Amino acid sequence: MLPFEERMPVRRYAVEDIDLGDVRIRKGDAILLAFGAAGRDPSVHGDTACEFDVTRESSDHLAFGHGVHFCLGAPLGRMEAGIALRALFDAFPDLALAVPVSELVPQASFIANGFQRLPVILRPAAVAAAV
Repeated sequence: MLPFEERMPVRRYAVEDIDLGDVRIRKGDAILLAFGAAGRDPSVHGDTACEFDVTRESSDHLAFGHGVHFCLGAPLGRMEAGIALRALFDAFPDLALAVPVSELVPQASFIANGFQRLPVILRPAAVAAAV
């Protein structure tokens, strides 16, 4: 049995005392899971832990769950993403942000990462080849 029980989608309650280094969570304390923090540990990923980096060597992430809760559809999801991204970049090889990164406004969420808007420049492959 896990040392917490589910009562809400992102809130759990400790069913026993939990010691995490110098922090103690007492039985009955609420635990809020910050899903947006997953994969951002600087001790694992260094100074760029909070940056999106497709070249990152470590593939430890929780996108499809873990253990007995690992997503049955993970292989299909990976295949679909590979096909969709390949098609997107084939159709728009010069895909680029339409604004500087500094102008992107983060979502107001403690659960998910992302931006309120992601304006991009789409130039079809035929146009990009002619330029």
